[in-house]
Order: sequence, then structure tokens, then C-alpha cells
Amino acid sequence: MTYPARWFSGILTAFILLGSGCAASDVVRERAPRAPEPAGMALALDDSTIASVQLHAGTGENALPILPMGKGVSLRLAFDVMSSRGRPLSITFYHADRTWKRDLIPAEYMARFERDDILDYRPSRSTFVDYVHYEYSFPNNTIDFRLSGNYILRVHEQGREDQVLFERPFFVSEQSIPVDMRIDNVLVAGRQYSSIQPFVRFRPNDPTASVFDFSVCFLRDALFDQMRCAERPSLEVSPDLLFYLEPREAFAPLPIPFYVNIADVRPTGRIERTDQQSVPWRVWLEPDQAELGGSMMDPFLNGQAKIRSAVGARGEADFEAEYVSVQIRLVPPGNQPVVGAVGVVGTFSGWQFREENELLWNAQEGWYEGDVFMKQGQHTYRYVSSNQGLQQSLETGMPQLENLFTTMVYYGDIRSQTDRLVAVQGMITR
Repeated sequence: MTYPARWFSGILTAFILLGSGCAASDVVRERAPRAPEPAGMALALDDSTIASVQLHAGTGENALPILPMGKGVSLRLAFDVMSSRGRPLSITFYHADRTWKRDLIPAEYMARFERDDILDYRPSRSTFVDYVHYEYSFPNNTIDFRLSGNYILRVHEQGREDQVLFERPFFVSEQSIPVDMRIDNVLVAGRQYSSIQPFVRFRPNDPTASVFDFSVCFLRDALFDQMRCAERPSLEVSPDLLFYLEPREAFAPLPIPFYVNIADVRPTGRIERTDQQSVPWRVWLEPDQAELGGSMMDPFLNGQAKIRSAVGARGEADFEAEYVSVQIRLVPPGNQPVVGAVGVVGTFSGWQFREENELLWNAQEGWYEGDVFMKQGQHTYRYVSSNQGLQQSLETGMPQLENLFTTMVYYGDIRSQTDRLVAVQGMITR
């Protein structure tokens, strides 16, 4: 199971904070052969050397990666390569329709070039674990977009598009239609808690556009691969259009994720003990109970790690923060092992499951345990299991009351042969 790996306050510009500066870079003018394109939101798995990928709007590390066209906002991409020496890398951009099928040729969606080099990188400084920190912001003098919609960026070896290091989704929005959004609680048979049913209402700004060329997708938090769409509008509020999810498609509550703050490596909060004599530093967390989930007192991170803002006291946390080996422990129901695999995903892994994050059974203690590599900062994580009973227990803990629901309004434009993203709106539930 994968969880992709943010904060709205009612309008798009409220969660996109001030943009950071654009990185200068040289242009790669010769294309390498394209790698085979995966279907839909089938992003390439992160390379084993990649860690702490962040992609967000402006300076807010928890902001969704949504770029409003012509507003002077930039997206920040940051990541680490676990190596003692850095090297230039390349980044390539792809347009996708609302189902995440990659479409069009670069000249149709890029205003300048489709690919750039990432030349802003620095080795870690005074850390026990070596890594190289990379930064890239866009749009810039090389990269800009002529078309709205869903996008995927691919970071790869310089000039070698087929040597993929990782991929991430983001959005470019026109913000050309005012949108009213509301959220209702609805009871659905078979669910212990009420579900979330989003509604959105808007009026098309083009009187010649067919109302049936519009569709709306709803996103919860940063779970991009779990977007749910309404294909046809209700015309009962004509000339406005009303889109909503049917109750059976409403969002069932998520259990509260587990949270850990290792900005300060010392016994505090959920940290039972530490060892700063080992390399890497080691941290042991208090055991997690499968049936309880996280704490309602934990901060809402919107599925993203906070590193720069969480470890600010260390100076330049991007390349001065340590990587820490964190031991996590999961107590299953009845303190008994299950048939099947048990693992953990989180902000430290881009919500992708990796083999090294599978947990082992400790019969003496009656829990599953394993070490997870995290950069100092604030992280959230969830346990996953191939055992249906354990997975059900993990999903029935206390519901997460705070969520960011985002509405994406698409227009199927026959002229551009794709789905334009004409508006984005969001609302936080508490």
C-alpha cells in the first residue's frame, strides 16, 4: 500500500505562502530517449539513495504543491541524496489529464523548455551521516507552463531521462472561476463514524461551454492517488453547477496518524531513550498500539515532513540536520503475531513502502519492531499490513478530525485535447 506523499484557509492564496527564489540553471538542449510511461498515477518508486523529498508552494512546508498561474508564486523542491559527493541532476516535467494519464507533447504545455538541470546542491556540514542537499524552485527562467492541469515532475540523472531517481505530482491552476465549497457529515452503512461528503458550486465563465465538459475531483490531505471525482453536475441550481460525491463515495474517516518530533534528540514526548554515541544517532520511541492510532493532540502536518521550520535552531537545517535511526514498535491486538507482513510508511519514505521498512516480530516483548531512517524534524507515519484483520484494526482507531479537503475543477477542453484545471478551492475540517 502506498500513501503519497498540506494547509488551506478557504482560498488558494491563503495556503500558498510567499514564494522562494528561483534557482539558476543551464538548459539541456538535447533530449535523451523517453522512458516507457506508466499508466495513471503510477509514479516511479524512489531510488534507494533518495531521502526527505519535499515539494510545496512557497515557504510553507505543509502547503500543497499547487501553482496558480500568473500570481508570482513558486514551488520549492528539496531532497537529499545519501552520498558524500554531489553531482548535477536533471528534472523533466510531464502534463497529465485528470486521471493522471500523461498526455500531450512538451510544446503544448511548456512555455519554454521541458527539462532543466538542478545545479543548486551542497554537501551536509558537520553531520555524522553524509548526504547532499538539493534545492530547486520553479517557474524560473527556464521552466514555465502555458497550460493548466495535473503535472508530474521526474528527477533523474543528468541528461538521462530513463535513469529515474523519483517522481512527484503537482498542479497548475488557472483560478478563473469563483468556487463555493461546503462539507457535510453523512452516515454510511457499515462505517463506525460519519463520513465526509464534499459539495462544490460554481458558475461557468464561458456561456458557450458545455456544462458536461466540467468535472470535479476531491482530494483529502495529500493523498493524491486517492482523489475521487464527480463526473456529471446537478443542474438544480442552474445557471450554477453543483457537484458532489454520492454518500457511498464519501470519504470514510482516516485514523489519526502516528507523530514523532525528533528535531531535538533527547528523551522527551514519545522518545523513550536516545544514543548519540552511535553513528547514526539512535532513538527509541514508546510502543504504538494498533487499535488506538495517534494522539488527537498531535499537530496536523498534512502528510508532509517539517524539517527547515522544525529544526531552525540548528541554523541551516537543510544540510546541518542529522539523519537518525528511529526504532518504532507496534503492539498488535492481543500481543500476538499475525500471518503476513507488517511494515511502516510515512513522510520519511514519501508514503511509499520500502523493503527496509518491514517490521520483525519480537516474541519476548510481544510487538513488531524495526528501525526507520529519518531526518531531524517532525514526521507522521502509519502502519500497513497484508493481514486483513490487523489492517482493519489499524484503520478503526480514533478518527482524524482535522483534514484538508481540496476541490479541483476541471474543464475537458477539446481544443487542447486534455483537462484544464480552472479552479482549486480548499477547506479544513476540525
